[in-house]
Amino acid sequence: MEIARLDGASKLYKSGDSDIIALHPTNFAINKGELALIIGPSGSGKTTLISLLGCVIYPTQGKVYVNGVYTTNLNDKQMAQLRLQNIGFVFQSFNLIAPLTVEQNVMLPLQLQGKPVAEARKEASQALESLAMQHRIKSLPKMLSGGEQQRVAIARALVTNPPIILCDEPTASLDVTSVAVVMKKLQELAKAGKGVIVVTHDQRLIPYATRIIEVENGKARERSKSEYIKDIESAI
Repeated sequence: MEIARLDGASKLYKSGDSDIIALHPTNFAINKGELALIIGPSGSGKTTLISLLGCVIYPTQGKVYVNGVYTTNLNDKQMAQLRLQNIGFVFQSFNLIAPLTVEQNVMLPLQLQGKPVAEARKEASQALESLAMQHRIKSLPKMLSGGEQQRVAIARALVTNPPIILCDEPTASLDVTSVAVVMKKLQELAKAGKGVIVVTHDQRLIPYATRIIEVENGKARERSKSEYIKDIESAI
């Protein structure tokens, strides 16, 4: 079932008298129950694609839909509310708030939704328990390893139960063991019915994907896993 879609969406930036095409017109849908990798070199348009899906930027042309809502006509406040209700973000740099404990970081999206503190604390605890991080609930982010911080970031992304999880290079700074823990959890979320999108250049993630979208020079195309792996092997 489709939960978000780009319909001929593109993004163009002005640089003096020149136009820079960050993303050419793109048709792309996120479906429930899938883990899609968006793969490509730095500067290829991956971040632009995920930013459009995440309603962080508006398209220059084309349309973006999230849960059936046409987003281009929304103002900034409405877009922020749409993101809060529908999208969980996971970043390479974790983006945890340093002075807050693990529990407080995970509670924050719920409090922004207006939930009472007691209810937010209970749901944060459940999210952290699902990622085996409940024992660090009172720790500050600086006390955690990179892998632990990323698991807290995932707990924060899923605590509001959004249908879409968008991850921007979530494993770039993690060791092999932490990569496996993080990706298995994202895989579980997809199997539970969420649409999970992971922007990456990390080829270690390919076995976890149900779909691969390759982005190069601002152009996105779908690739089969077998075709993509074959191309990698032939290039070695």
